[in-house]
Amino acid sequence: MLYANPLHAAIDTESLLIEHVTVLSPERDSALTDQNVLIQNGLIVSISKANVGHQFPTAIKRIDGRGRFLTPGLMDSHVHVSNTPGLLPDMPGAAQLHQAFAQQQPRSYLYFGVTQVLDTGNSVEGISEFNAQPQKPDLFRCGAAPVMDGYPNHQLPKAKRYQQRPDFIVEAAHHHPLPAAVDAKQQTPEVVVARIAQSGADCLKIFIENGFGDADHLPVYSKDSLQRLRAAATNHGLPLLAHANAYDMQLQAVDGKVDVIAHGLWNWSGIDRNIRKQAEANNQLPAAIMQHLAKVHAAGIGYQPTIQVISRMGALFEADALADPQLKKVVPKSLLEWYQTPEAQWFRDELQLDFGKTPAVEIAAVFKNASLQGAKAAKVLSDMNHPLLLASDTPSSPTYTHQPGYATYLEMQAMAEVGISARTIFQAATINNAKMLKIDSNYGTVSAGKVANLLLLKKNPLESVQAWDSIELVILHGKAILRAELMAQ
Repeated sequence: MLYANPLHAAIDTESLLIEHVTVLSPERDSALTDQNVLIQNGLIVSISKANVGHQFPTAIKRIDGRGRFLTPGLMDSHVHVSNTPGLLPDMPGAAQLHQAFAQQQPRSYLYFGVTQVLDTGNSVEGISEFNAQPQKPDLFRCGAAPVMDGYPNHQLPKAKRYQQRPDFIVEAAHHHPLPAAVDAKQQTPEVVVARIAQSGADCLKIFIENGFGDADHLPVYSKDSLQRLRAAATNHGLPLLAHANAYDMQLQAVDGKVDVIAHGLWNWSGIDRNIRKQAEANNQLPAAIMQHLAKVHAAGIGYQPTIQVISRMGALFEADALADPQLKKVVPKSLLEWYQTPEAQWFRDELQLDFGKTPAVEIAAVFKNASLQGAKAAKVLSDMNHPLLLASDTPSSPTYTHQPGYATYLEMQAMAEVGISARTIFQAATINNAKMLKIDSNYGTVSAGKVANLLLLKKNPLESVQAWDSIELVILHGKAILRAELMAQ
């Protein structure tokens, strides 16, 4: 197996007792007050009412939880740990900047309470580098099976793409003749998914993307291939996640019976432009979008809103974006300083080309408006009591305003701003993600027998999502870490 199992992570063998704490767990309707939580060998052993005759060893390590709230650690189910936001590998000084980022990245997730992550598109080197760090969230990963020469493989030079990302699907209708190095028999849905499963992947990700905006130039799966990918994923016990952020692409995802749509609905391609404009003017979602969301709900498809993906692209055009004090806590000083150089603005400059001489403030507004469309769709699903999934897509594109850990926190804030309740967000960040990935026997709640990945907070996150920025301790496999010790240097 090429990748480490998170459950084999190093644990703290010292027993830990958190006393007189209020326990918040997403499967419970109410808090458990004045509780003692015993942790041994990295697992939660017991949760019991304080002062009810339980005897604990006098030498045990104790934490006073009075006035504090104990929750499960958060899970971000859409990250890309192999990428340094905004940095291209051939840039001057890139190696040193990437090293600083790689060392801090896991700690940045932990700083904002993220104790589990799901990497949905990765490299062996990136995963290994992440897991080599001494303090890190438990990492799970999807194996990716894109269409040959489709998204995202089309971004790589043809001379490299088939070697760097070998688990692609050949679509006969698009690929004639095949390159000499490609054996079509090894690129069928059945063979590719079997290869991914054998590598130890926790899920399968596909990409339903024919081009961004209203573009339609990239090859996509045939209906037959989607059916075969669905069957192969089921055969190997892999949840099937689909990149699909446009209305017409999400229709294909629903028809393909995917388990998770791994993006929010900010792109309304496939709907008449006049209908789109009228809906925007009336601050409503088009009827077709509402019907689609009802189908998503009826099918029980997991949904990742990823609201911040687009708005953080817009943040590149905000003059004070890098003055955000939270960035200093999660971005190494050397990298944060580099972000302020002209060289670091290359992606913003590329985006600017699409807008001509439009002022930066207006460009930022365009991105925020698109982000709001996706947020409204998430609110509709939330109102249906649909189980949302907390997912930041960090880093989305080469966007340096979208940083590990902080992006997860901003995603929760964005969900709250559109009216999604604090309890729904809590569930999206914990039990819903655990159930989606079929790891809820070990993660997602504060329960005896589960992995002791926990957070001790000063404020109640069921009252306000801002409470997730009041973390005092991160408990990782039974080891308590002061939050301040996780800050970037």
